[in-house]
Amino acid sequence: MKIAELLQSLSASQVRYVLVGGLAVQLHGFMRATFGVDLVLEMNDENLVRFISVAKQYGLVPSIPVPIESLRSADQIEQWHREKGMLAFALREPQAGGAVVDILVRPTVPFERLMANAVAGKLFAQQVWIASVDDLLSMKRVANRPKDQLDIAALEKIKLGEDPNA
Repeated sequence: MKIAELLQSLSASQVRYVLVGGLAVQLHGFMRATFGVDLVLEMNDENLVRFISVAKQYGLVPSIPVPIESLRSADQIEQWHREKGMLAFALREPQAGGAVVDILVRPTVPFERLMANAVAGKLFAQQVWIASVDDLLSMKRVANRPKDQLDIAALEKIKLGEDPNA
């Protein structure tokens, strides 16, 4: 699966999403390695049905042994969050080394705010909605892993109009 093809299919299927995570940071101008796609979806049933259809076209399967349709169960997602601390519903291609798509089911910035603040960007000639620098900073500060700390420093430079790669 190529990321560009996935994003093109999401757009063609009118899936409402905002790109977050490392790829979003890259699209704002910080060159760093990232191995997956992180999305925040509008979590209504119609949008989830469209997303699941696209995911199935690309052979994406949950990394946990549940049907992909489990993503549509708000009660199940809430239970996993409560009992296991789940923040993302991970999907992956079944082959070794396949692509990973994480659906943030408990984003620290809600979809409505992400979408309202999102910027339109281009990725492989596809228009994508990218989380704003401020929203990415909010999310990265909460996660606060070592790679998030690097992203925070880069995003702060971007906010100041500086080159994050210098």
